[in-house]
Amino acid sequence: LSVDELRPIALSYLKPKRVAHVLGTERTAAELARQYGVDETEARIAALLHDCTKKLEMEEQLALCEKYGMELDELEQVALKLLHSKTGAAIARDVFGVDDEIYSAIYYHTTGRANMTLLEKIIYLADYIEPTRDFPDVDVLRKACYEDLDKGLLLGLEMSIEEMQRMGNPVHPATVEARDALKG
Repeated sequence: LSVDELRPIALSYLKPKRVAHVLGTERTAAELARQYGVDETEARIAALLHDCTKKLEMEEQLALCEKYGMELDELEQVALKLLHSKTGAAIARDVFGVDDEIYSAIYYHTTGRANMTLLEKIIYLADYIEPTRDFPDVDVLRKACYEDLDKGLLLGLEMSIEEMQRMGNPVHPATVEARDALKG
């Protein structure tokens, strides 16, 4: 499917309130891809599919994880928000036939990981800074992402970790590892 053919299909997987976010993520991913020399079509496809299973409840998420043989760590077994990246990647591959690069970008768009690929960084950040996002210092983060992708990623990871800690939520180890790898 072309991006234009995929878009309405991908949007049909979403709750109506999530459509603007996904379209904003697609637009932002395309901009970052052009700036940093990544295939824009791959960035658009990953962005369009990154939340394709977000509307599913915990039971459905766990069933998909079981179907696709995905091992879950302790945090993932209880944190619904973390599962949609794994199940979304699986559906993107199984239903839409995405390649490993796009699969991986969707898989890690919520937690990040150490030594991320350029496409993984772009999808993680596009999801975080797209135009409908509104949180303290989002403009600072947006600016950093367009100045230096790794600088933006480090700031985004640090902001995410701080927010989780402030809310009293556990931080996924992959997020901490991503931050620490960038701090080097």
